[in-house]
Amino acid sequence: MLALIGQLAAARRDDEAYELFAELSGQRPGDPLLLAAAGLFQARLMDGRLADALDKLDKAVAAGPGLPNYFRGLVLTQLPVQLGRTDDAIADLEFVTALHDFPIGLRRAALRAVGNAYRVAGRTEDSATALRKVGLTAESDLPELTIDYWMTEADGFRFTPPAVREFADRVFVAQGYDFADIAFVATDSSLVAIDAGSTEDNARAALQAVAAHTALPLSHVIITHGHFDHVGGLNALLGHGVQVIAQSGLAEEIEHQNDVPLLWKRFMPAGAEHRVQAAPDHLVTEPETVTIGGVDFHLIPVHGGETDDALLVDVPERGVTFVGDVLMPYLGAPFFAEGSAEGLIDTLRTVEDLGPRLLIHGHPTLTANFTVGVIPALRIAFDDLYQVIRADIRAGATVFDMLDRNHLPAVLRDNPDVVLPYLIMRDNMIRRVHRQRTGYWQPDLDSIDPVTPSAWAAVLDLLTGGDESVYTRVIRDLLDRDDLPPALRLADLALRTNPASTTIAELRQETLLRLVERNQALAPFKFIIYSELAGVTVPALRD
Repeated sequence: MLALIGQLAAARRDDEAYELFAELSGQRPGDPLLLAAAGLFQARLMDGRLADALDKLDKAVAAGPGLPNYFRGLVLTQLPVQLGRTDDAIADLEFVTALHDFPIGLRRAALRAVGNAYRVAGRTEDSATALRKVGLTAESDLPELTIDYWMTEADGFRFTPPAVREFADRVFVAQGYDFADIAFVATDSSLVAIDAGSTEDNARAALQAVAAHTALPLSHVIITHGHFDHVGGLNALLGHGVQVIAQSGLAEEIEHQNDVPLLWKRFMPAGAEHRVQAAPDHLVTEPETVTIGGVDFHLIPVHGGETDDALLVDVPERGVTFVGDVLMPYLGAPFFAEGSAEGLIDTLRTVEDLGPRLLIHGHPTLTANFTVGVIPALRIAFDDLYQVIRADIRAGATVFDMLDRNHLPAVLRDNPDVVLPYLIMRDNMIRRVHRQRTGYWQPDLDSIDPVTPSAWAAVLDLLTGGDESVYTRVIRDLLDRDDLPPALRLADLALRTNPASTTIAELRQETLLRLVERNQALAPFKFIIYSELAGVTVPALRD
């Protein structure tokens, strides 16, 4: 529900969203979240029905405090102070930010909103304190963010504030210390690390944080795959006698990775290098069991959904399987050719057969969304999609035709928890399978005789007669229609022939900020790239 509300709000689809939630609320009158969502979007319409919208929000808060307070608080902070609801806005937002289990990302948005409400109420010091917790000032042009992520030039991208969580008995996961998580299993005699982060400093910090939970020495590091964010910090974990275990395809995967540039720097801390090296002490070529400190680690090589060197680590005594990034939504790093739908579907079947109580992935959002419970139906959904893609390819369909199909497998109807994980991956699977099963000549003429951006810019200059106002009008129209990628492309082309135009540059920046907002919930890699292009820093949330 929160993902849907966020996507509709980011797309400015307030009319459609109000109609949807008003209908759903009518069908389920006892659900305060649906009523609050209807009130939120009705208020955003600004069509003279504000009193009705506030009535919905008030009733939702009375029926179920929590998220309805958050939505009402956001609406009330936008009202003129003359309406006398500023204190109510502050009370709502103070209430939710004080809740221990309130989602971190929503807490970020609530603190920003209450900071603005304090300022309106003349509470300048309280306003500065609230905004300082989210690293902002009153003048910030950062888009509305409802995410746990933080991203600075020094630290790179992190999915969540740093914390060590015990997911199962003596199974610790250090999250937020790096782009990827580092897990630790405490045996009777030692610690076993699963992966090593992207830098030595980050790996060292994670190990030090886990030391607060156990004094056991580190004896083994098991690498789930060879990507830089899982291998780069390995040297920091290599003390006396520490053994490194990896899949036999690790060296080939690292070589493949090291041959390409990483064009987007915000994935990593400043100065870090994505080209890595690793020399495992033991390579796994077929399923085997390693016993460490009385705990059995079943090591299962798979060709995964992301890389060919994936290694599942099953610890049945703890009911946990570590799956690395086999369910990474991009089916491989989107920067070069790797990963496969076939590997993903096969690996899902392997995970089903293992039957663990808990899956621990290499990143917090994967662990949260791709749980054990969704795996069986998700495999059926992906297999269905895979057959549809192959049929479309045989029929000569373009990748755009496939994306526009909006294919939803029938299995989703009876498995609502699978819908969001499926949607997170669907478009990427379509693009990956299409890219891997077709050549570089596509049905569009541009792939047969490519036209350079400079040539297209010259054509547009002929069409517009070089009139800058034509560009700005069309870009604004595209923004009003929420056609953000075409707006960005047009702005980039227009700046080639109008490099001094501050208006086009400002429209380009507005487009980038809208793309940051749109992609924050479901596409973190796009979020990183558009943030980098926009020069956006997302500070860590402070206590």
